Amino acid sequence: MGFKILTSAENEKIKLYRKLCSDKKARRSLGLFPLEGARLIRDAAAEKGGLKLVFATEKYAGELESLAEIYGSENIYMITEELAAKISDTRTPQGIFAVCAVPAVHGKFTEIIPNGRYIILDNLQDPGNMGTILRTADSLGIDGIACCNCCDLFSPKTVRGTMGSLLRVRTMCGEFEEISEMFRRAGLPIFSAVIDGDAEDIKNCDFSRGGAVIIGNEGSGIPREHITGKRITIKMHGNINSLNAAMAAGIIMWVLEAR
Repeated sequence: MGFKILTSAENEKIKLYRKLCSDKKARRSLGLFPLEGARLIRDAAAEKGGLKLVFATEKYAGELESLAEIYGSENIYMITEELAAKISDTRTPQGIFAVCAVPAVHGKFTEIIPNGRYIILDNLQDPGNMGTILRTADSLGIDGIACCNCCDLFSPKTVRGTMGSLLRVRTMCGEFEEISEMFRRAGLPIFSAVIDGDAEDIKNCDFSRGGAVIIGNEGSGIPREHITGKRITIKMHGNINSLNAAMAAGIIMWVLEAR
């Protein structure tokens, strides 16, 4: 199958891709975000209907053929290696790029699952931590991740860090007061993860009714005014008094799901 070839960085479709890479407002207003790499694009293709544009170098001709069988060839293009280098957001261009619709699993939670397991991320700013948390939530079957004033879920760095889990995990973004009140109205217990010797050891915590656990910023934790519900902590040995936010979230999600 022959595909149309794009060679200019001034092409409107290429300009759209580059704008989505750099402009958070454009991602939000258009409901689109960029993908780079064969694995992420295969995951998006599996969601049926998510991919809107695909560009790839000749190396990925086979991938394009497979995608054309699902989507047709109208919005699938070949590009030169030179153009791939210009539009890549990584040090080593991967040679295949896509524009994807924000997945249906992202948006306001229309229903809070009874006895569900949720995480509230409050001011988490590192895309790597966000990616690890979403991958862990995906692997453990967490019911949803709510983000308050966090790094952009659909920035290229965050998307890469999730390794496809962003397409599957239920997510929403909103103000802390709105999100915490949503869980309270649903009757779900809220827990605040803190570094405090007086807080309840997570190993002894009763999660039998499910819960929404708040995890704070990498450096400063949960703002004092946002600490609500039962305070819980991960008791540590020796002189260690804190964990990486993604590591702490992983432990909390494992215990939350195990109870």
